Amino acid sequence: MNKMIFVYVIYVFTQRMDNASNIIKKRMIQFMKKLFGLPIIPYNNINIQYNNIQSFVLSERKANDKNNKIREITISAIVNNIIPNEYYLYSPRWNTLRNKINEYILKLVNTKYPGIQIHTITSIIRAGRGFNYDFTFTINEIYEFNVELKFNADTIEDTPQFVSPMKPSQYLTHSYEDFHYTNYLNQISLLGNFTIPERDEYLHKIHSPSPQCMKEFQDKYYRGCKQSSQYTGKKEDILFYEKAKELSKESITRFMEIADLDIAKLSSYLLSSQKEKYYMLYKDNRFHCKISEMNNYQLVSCVKYPEKGYYVATSLSGKKIRILLRWKNGNGIAFPSFQISMDTVKEKSYKSHKTIIHLAEPKKITKRNVDNDNDMMEE
Repeated sequence: MNKMIFVYVIYVFTQRMDNASNIIKKRMIQFMKKLFGLPIIPYNNINIQYNNIQSFVLSERKANDKNNKIREITISAIVNNIIPNEYYLYSPRWNTLRNKINEYILKLVNTKYPGIQIHTITSIIRAGRGFNYDFTFTINEIYEFNVELKFNADTIEDTPQFVSPMKPSQYLTHSYEDFHYTNYLNQISLLGNFTIPERDEYLHKIHSPSPQCMKEFQDKYYRGCKQSSQYTGKKEDILFYEKAKELSKESITRFMEIADLDIAKLSSYLLSSQKEKYYMLYKDNRFHCKISEMNNYQLVSCVKYPEKGYYVATSLSGKKIRILLRWKNGNGIAFPSFQISMDTVKEKSYKSHKTIIHLAEPKKITKRNVDNDNDMMEE
């Protein structure tokens, strides 16, 4: 009899567990339908949807550019109150993101105007050519902050680059574009049996992501790149890609052996690009507010490492700035530029080139004389 009661109890318990499980499943399905049924919001030429929250999770490197754009637009839409309240009601992640952005803006305002009451906030996306930052946040229709968003970093030193000036030869003692055209473009063209563009056209058009005069070269390059959506897997395409990379590295090394950095001109650019710029650094589900220290960008000396493809400049504050010469849209193919970042490596395991450039040490930069410097240099 006791055995019968025990079996019955187990049966009733199992039935109730099954019912509870079914209720939970049903509720989960209803909840997921609400999440994925959230309205799509057209904003700044893209459609914002629930899954945009995934752009704030670490992803593969090849998705960086796409996710950066989504992050910028998502943040701007939240600041401008474009996102419907259902997003925050049904999604804890969206609600947390909004709260973290509001916390950041409060810190941002307090860095310059402590204690000010925030009544209105608007955001304008500034990313693109002509701007060295991603947003302009306007507080109470009066106070403006130029803000640069960086992902997976909580200090400026952790960012892979804080600026990437175009036309790098304007900050060098020789023209790299002309050097590459004269000494290496013919070798690359022979790999694909391509016609070399006229020099003037090449020098005029090469500073764009996809110059028409280099289209055949660029298409061939990406067909041989495994990380590219155009990848074919064909041996001839892979060979072109690998050889172009090899020739690009050799081109940069040989050029740097004869070319020095114009640190006075680059200092002027860095100071103008970083003036009154605030950083919005995102890492571990938090936004960190940092401001540029201007003495970090007044360069006083420079050593070059041709075999590594970069110069290392020392600033007035003692910080090391790494200036990497590279191609942004295909090695040796399109869009030469500098990638400039803080150099956190204390000692080098390789020897530098003997050339060391020094400038007379300038006066320490104060906030007052930075604010009076309105000579902005275009990229």
